[in-house]
Amino acid sequence: PYEHGVQCCGGEVTVFLEPLPVVPAVAIFGVGHVGFELARILARQDIELHLIDTRPEQLAPSRLAVLADSVANVHVHTNAVLPEIALGELPPGTHILIMTHDHAEDYALCDAVLREGEYGSIGLIGSSAKWARFQRRLAVDGGHSAAAIARIRTPIGLTEITGKEPATIAVSVAAHLLLAFERQATRSLA
Repeated sequence: PYEHGVQCCGGEVTVFLEPLPVVPAVAIFGVGHVGFELARILARQDIELHLIDTRPEQLAPSRLAVLADSVANVHVHTNAVLPEIALGELPPGTHILIMTHDHAEDYALCDAVLREGEYGSIGLIGSSAKWARFQRRLAVDGGHSAAAIARIRTPIGLTEITGKEPATIAVSVAAHLLLAFERQATRSLA
């Protein structure tokens, strides 16, 4: 009655299924002064770290040599002429950090992130004036709802840390992400 014969061994099989922990993923769009410092910090964590920049010199192997002993699995996206294309290469749940050298590029990324994919969080570096302009454009030009736009967090990092130096901002953003990872892990265990 079966395509490959009849099994009659009479044996018993026990299967043990245990969920494997999901390694968090972070994508840094823009590996300039803040993004580079952030990459250096996050590379010491057990994560998937994606580095995307339209400027090849920012992703040069000599510049990223400091990440050679990383704990993180570092993915360098070197052909990101249009960084939005890299979004399709990211795993679901990736935490997105938008901090490029160009406001137009930042806006295009915000718009693209809201249109596609399932991301863990979305952070945008910038001033309140930049964010006000982006919110208007995302609503009017992009057609995004207020709820969708509210998914983008700006300023990024812990608000209690107010320093403006690249390393200080990077520490603040990394600390905020680590808290998010811990909360996510706690929810997964529950």
